[in-house]
Amino acid sequence: MAKLITVTPMTQGMARRRTRRKSTRRTPKTFNLASLAESALIANAVTQGFFNVNLQEFIGRSAMAPNQITARELISGISGGSFGTSFKGGMAPSGIQLTAGAPFTDTVRNNLTNNGAAMVGSLIVIPAGFKVFNRLTSKPRSTLNKALKMSGLPLKV
Repeated sequence: MAKLITVTPMTQGMARRRTRRKSTRRTPKTFNLASLAESALIANAVTQGFFNVNLQEFIGRSAMAPNQITARELISGISGGSFGTSFKGGMAPSGIQLTAGAPFTDTVRNNLTNNGAAMVGSLIVIPAGFKVFNRLTSKPRSTLNKALKMSGLPLKV
């Protein structure tokens, strides 16, 4: 008697992929004022350390002292102009060209030697201080955040 051999096709393949639809956000994004203040203080410490100006002067002013660098001077230097830290003046009576200020790298190096320790200290103390502040004020901030949420403002403290 002949045996009947049945051949079943082998189904090779990967498991079917689950398609996941991106869920809509239930709560709207909020703007955290405490993290904004922390970021501003850190940015102020960095601009003070590297460029010898506070954050407000870094963004808003130009043509300050030779050891101070602003955002406008940085953009000017990146786009091919002078960084504003040194400039060439006229000719001296002896025929030597007059220059004032130091090159950009020397200015930043001098600012870091003068302000670097304070900058590093600020970069350590500010986040630690905000962690302590957030722990100590968590209950009052939560009640304030609830009131802000009920008012419809997208803010957190």
